[in-house]
This record gives sequence, structure tokens and C-alpha cells, in this order.
Amino acid sequence: SQIRAGRVRALALRTMSRPTAPYREGAVIRWVRDFVAVTPSVLLREDRDGNLELRRRGVPRSRAPLVFNAHMDHPGFRVVGSRRGRNAVRIDALFLGGVRREYFAGARARFFESDAEGAPGVPARVVEARPDRQSGGLRVRLEARRPVAPGALGMWDLPACRVETRPGGTRLVGRVADDLAGLAAILALFERLDAIDPGRRVDVRAALTRAEEVGFVGALAIASARRLPEGARVIAVEASKALPHAPQGAGPIVRVGDRSSVFDDGLTRWVDAVAGDLSSARRSFRYQRRLMDGGTCESTAYQQYGYRTTGVCLPLANYHNMSERGTIAAEAIELSDLVGLVRLFEGMVRRDDECPRRGRVDPMRKRLDALYRSSRDELRRDPFA
Repeated sequence: SQIRAGRVRALALRTMSRPTAPYREGAVIRWVRDFVAVTPSVLLREDRDGNLELRRRGVPRSRAPLVFNAHMDHPGFRVVGSRRGRNAVRIDALFLGGVRREYFAGARARFFESDAEGAPGVPARVVEARPDRQSGGLRVRLEARRPVAPGALGMWDLPACRVETRPGGTRLVGRVADDLAGLAAILALFERLDAIDPGRRVDVRAALTRAEEVGFVGALAIASARRLPEGARVIAVEASKALPHAPQGAGPIVRVGDRSSVFDDGLTRWVDAVAGDLSSARRSFRYQRRLMDGGTCESTAYQQYGYRTTGVCLPLANYHNMSERGTIAAEAIELSDLVGLVRLFEGMVRRDDECPRRGRVDPMRKRLDALYRSSRDELRRDPFA
């Protein structure tokens, strides 16, 4: 059976509405816990660093599990302190994550003291932003109408998440898509894994990481501590800046590399083959295969610690809330791209046994060997005869 588009949209709306920031992913973690609590086929484990691992109940552990990785944070604020002034409350905060300084002047933020779904938050306006050497981020001064507790997280004052229908398609628009859209796609897959793989033969896992926006620290914790089996096949799931050669609406992207690395050849080729066959079988399925070199993703982190990795991503508008107009704006993804990403995950699970493993001969090598054998006699003839 196939995962329904309506369910993907519903999960995305709930997931992408959670406030989050580096080291302040509590609302997202709480949502994942709630999801697992009503999904009997899924097990949840939290490591000492707050990263989450999802596993299938009743499925034997494999030496080479298929691991979908997404991060739970987004660039955002952390309150250092606040005090009352003559006309307004002054809030001092750190901003962590990749947003250029020129976007801050006069921009509006919202601070959340509660993890409760739909919490209104406290609105504020940026007065000043300057580099902070100690954190590597920005030290930001804001004004608000009331104090905010130290440690509270803040995001840009944008809608949580909404559906926007246009003549060209349907978009999900809100303060965060990177990478809660990737998380939503993984949750949609896990909700239906027993229907996709009724024999429970595939060891599918999810690694949901913290603090990616400040140097994929959560992924480094997993990789350096060898919390995944040595033979794990890690698929980093991202929302990456849409590019002229990687537009929105043309389907999810099989990512051959990022700005720092080229990913595992055999693993990437397998994902591409699954996507290509889906495209041939269903006209509605579209995908892209691209080098997305706008930044470095968690695949590179895992790869540096010896894991086999590749990546998939969604084309993203207003990456890190930075619009082309130079103002803070809502991030947006195309719903069709998101549904296509889940369909791709589904295809990967169904064809897991075709994925090249360490110690096995790659199917590409088998084809090349056959090509050489069929041409060897001709090749050895005298070229001058």
C-alpha cells in the first residue's frame, strides 16, 4: 500500500509548527515522543546527548541498517537575559545558525517559554546584532513588551505553518521547513512501515539529531561514539536552498554531494536507480539528481567517521528565512516534492535487498565485468589487421 498525500500533509503541518533552535529542540522532541506513543510499531530511544533513534518493533537488528537522518533544529535565538527599561523591555539573546547579519536590522522575532503546542510566544523587535566570538553566533539586542525567561528559545515572527494553494501547486509555508520537513517525511514513512514491509525484514532506523545548525554537533556525537553499526547506510534528509538547476516542483533531489564531500558511489547509485524506476512506472513521480553545493550537510560528518552515506533533499525557498529581497521571510516547500520524497523512501525500503553492501559485488561491477567479457576477444584482435 502507498502512503497517502493527505496524511503526509497533516504530519508536515504538525511537525513544522513546532518552535525550535540549536540546543533548544524540546518542542520537537516532545512531538516525536507523542507520535511514537500512538504508533505501536515504532520504538524510541534517546541517547545521552538528546538525539533520538527510531526503530521498528519486532525487527531483528542488522549489521547494515538503513538509517534516515534528519535534524530537529533551525537557526534561532536563545535568551541570555531581559530587563525593564523606560519604554520597553530589553532582551539580550544569542542567535545561532547561518543567517547573515544584514537581515537582522528591525526584524521581528517571537520568544517561546513553553513547549505547549500553539503557545503564542512573546513578540520582539531587533535593535542591534553584533558578532559574538564565544558562541560563534550573533549577540542580539531586542525590545519587547514583557520580560522573557533566560534560556527561552526564539524564532523569527512568522506563521507557524500553513498550506498555500496557487495555480502552480500547493506549498507548505512557515517559519521553519529546514529540517522539520525532512523529519515529517521520516515520520510518514515510519507510520506505514509495516504496511510497506509486512514481512518485517528490513531494519529501518531514524537518527534525529540536535544542533545541526551550529556544526552538526548531534550527528558528530552519534558518529564519534559509534552509536550506529559500522555497516550502517546513512541517508541524510535535508531541505536545501532551491537553485536554478534544482528548482521547486521538479521533485525531491537525490543528492550526490554537498559543498565539502561527494557521497558514497554505490549507495547514491542505488537511490538514483530506485527513483528512476519509480519515475518510469508512475508519470506523477518526478525527481532530480544534483550536486547541492550550497552548504555542508550531516552526510559529510558521518562519512568522516567511516560510515557509508548519501543524501536526499527538498528544494527550499527562502533558505534560513533569507529572502532574495534582503528581508526575513517564511521558508516554503512544494507539497508535491515532499510527497515524492516519502514515495522515494517507500521505494528504498521495498528494494532494500538490491542496495550494494560492503563485502558484496556492486551490481554496476557485475555489468562492467559482463561488458568486458563480451568485448574481450574483439579487443585482443590486432588493431592493424
